[in-house]
Amino acid sequence: MSIQYNSISIGKLLAVLKGAVVLPMKTDSAGRLGRISGKLTVKNKGEFVIGRNVSFHAKPFPSSITVNKGAKLWVGDNVFFNYGLDIGCTKSIRIGSNSIIGPMVNMIDTNFHPVDIEDRSQSKDIVISDNVWIGRGAVILPGVTIGHNSVIASGSIVTRDIPANVLAGGTPAKVIREINVPNEWIRRYN
Repeated sequence: MSIQYNSISIGKLLAVLKGAVVLPMKTDSAGRLGRISGKLTVKNKGEFVIGRNVSFHAKPFPSSITVNKGAKLWVGDNVFFNYGLDIGCTKSIRIGSNSIIGPMVNMIDTNFHPVDIEDRSQSKDIVISDNVWIGRGAVILPGVTIGHNSVIASGSIVTRDIPANVLAGGTPAKVIREINVPNEWIRRYN
């Protein structure tokens, strides 16, 4: 079932799911033609902005998004999120337009807990540029920027920046090869 949103700031967005189920989804702004299929849990105490034509396919496994107080999660236009998504935003996560986020992907912009008494880790921005494909089970860690048109292979753990127009993979993820992505070409999802 397609859900249409108005492009206005709202405190609480009601998304109608299959049948008569209603999911309250707190966003600060939501674009038109958004879709939710399955169970999506959103805990938003910060700023959560959703572009046009954004899809959350949260079945057979539910998805979860948490935006802490003072944090900002920005999602561009034409973005697809597959099931099992887990986003923890304590500072800033930006997901560019025309991106595809595969199943069981985890994005966190902080380590949440110190490793030891000397650990001075802090929240660091995550930027996923336009037309990026993140494969199944990938983990995107704090402070990472993924360049436009790039692909992150399934099961990768991204610990450092990935340039534009590359296929990257592994643990930790590194560039495997350059990919040919012509200007104006947009990766589509099925």
